[in-house]
Amino acid sequence: MTTTGPGLPRLGTTLFSLTLEQRRPGRDLRSLVAEVAARDLGPGLEMVAFQSLRGWPRLDDAAVAEVRDVVEGSGLVPSCLAINNDLGQYPGRLLSDDESHDYVAVQLRGAAALGFPVTRVGVETSPAILERLLPLAESLGIAVGVEIHAPLTIDAPPVAALKELFTRLDTPLLGFIPDMSSSMRAVPAAVHDAHRAAGIDPQVTAVAEQLWAEPGATAEKFPELERRAAAAGATPAQVGNLKMLFTMHGRMAPERWAEFFPHVVHVHGKFYGVEQGPDGLTDPSIDWPAVARVLVEQGYTGFISSEYEAHAYSDRHSAFDQLRAQHDMLAGLFAAQTPVAAR
Repeated sequence: MTTTGPGLPRLGTTLFSLTLEQRRPGRDLRSLVAEVAARDLGPGLEMVAFQSLRGWPRLDDAAVAEVRDVVEGSGLVPSCLAINNDLGQYPGRLLSDDESHDYVAVQLRGAAALGFPVTRVGVETSPAILERLLPLAESLGIAVGVEIHAPLTIDAPPVAALKELFTRLDTPLLGFIPDMSSSMRAVPAAVHDAHRAAGIDPQVTAVAEQLWAEPGATAEKFPELERRAAAAGATPAQVGNLKMLFTMHGRMAPERWAEFFPHVVHVHGKFYGVEQGPDGLTDPSIDWPAVARVLVEQGYTGFISSEYEAHAYSDRHSAFDQLRAQHDMLAGLFAAQTPVAAR
């Protein structure tokens, strides 16, 4: 497997990157995991439970044994299981706090049975619920991480409340999962593919991108986006499409990920495309050299799951090839850093 040196972040892959591949005829979990291993895209393996595990969140003993056999037979290491706290399961109401707690709790038990040391939840899981879940996490020896995904930033009130909780409890079993979608320097080329396919004029996309690059909070830009896009000829449906450009791709400076430490339990290496440039592999949309510096300076030695998400917009590139490129790029960036312990 591709490895990094001691005292550095470890590489891995989330099967979410292979969403289109998973849909191909004849594909199953075993063949997908085996190919991740064969292509040297570990050692870490992350799954999205509801995507990869039929019958989740209540797997019987036979299903648990089968999944463990798949992972152990591949030689990969379980890194994180993405679980969900679906508050809107019932028409007309949200889950109560007790229901929310119980729904996540059954998934923590399932993740532990499968051998995953970390689970991922969304920011909809409140600090109060997380604190109630801590005794169970301690008994299972499993961490619960809240994903910080665009458009969230360190300045968002829900994130600030989580930071206060994690600081107060000071436990390695509750923390953040940074997702690099919150920290992008350019709109991915795959978005252009999707906009063209949707019939959006490239000039309209350019208008939206210009606003996206301007200072200001995402939600505050929507009225101005509607005005500018309509003036450029966008239909109401196209304006709705353009809003995804803002909600899926954040503008927080990558250096600010340092403020999430030491309460980081896992990292999502979100990316939309790695290219071969004159100076080597590079990501036009995300400043990975800056991210690598933050992770190493903060002494992070956990897994970073390569998470290719251009498949949401375009099938132009092979996800496997893109994962290979990001692993090679990250290995080079981490190798150029000096681990904290060695300084």
